[in-house]
Amino acid sequence: MIALPPKVQPGDPFTAKLWNQMRDAVAALRPQAGANTRILQNPNNFVISFDPSTLDWSHPFRISQTGKTFTVQLGLINQVEPTIQGLPISGIDKNGKAVVGGAPKLTIASDYDSEGRNWVVLKVTTDELGKIKQATIIQTSTWPQPLDPYTGYHPIAMFKKSAGNAVLFQQTYHNLAHQWIKPTTGLGRHFFWAV
Repeated sequence: MIALPPKVQPGDPFTAKLWNQMRDAVAALRPQAGANTRILQNPNNFVISFDPSTLDWSHPFRISQTGKTFTVQLGLINQVEPTIQGLPISGIDKNGKAVVGGAPKLTIASDYDSEGRNWVVLKVTTDELGKIKQATIIQTSTWPQPLDPYTGYHPIAMFKKSAGNAVLFQQTYHNLAHQWIKPTTGLGRHFFWAV
């Protein structure tokens, strides 16, 4: 513990001894480095540098890329698990058993739009009352998708071609809710939001 000089009141003399005690106390108060922190002391000051840890957490619809393939972590839309090529994205069937081959993988598509983009999309098909009939994960280089009264699309992630490589940009970090609003005229609307 650092010994601080005594408190003074208005009118008390501020002596050289008190000044030196205060200077020593301040000099003893040095910043302490914590996690991911570096402190550099110069003759007149301190430079504090901080390196935040990388943010890498598991979340619904998280894309995990391995080379040219990727998987999509379990995420739900209105409590419905989407599929990839007919297999549940978790790799677990409705009876709780692992599907052959585990979680389905997709190969990063080779087609991109004119700006070098390709999307991983949740495609939702509803019946005429708005109930989800099918939810699938697809890839497309066309955005937005063509309008269809019973089909809605929500982007999960985007691959952007950069120097010949596909760079991943995650866009959805949460489970989703969906509602289709039946139109009085036209095609109606598909709404998606975080839950």
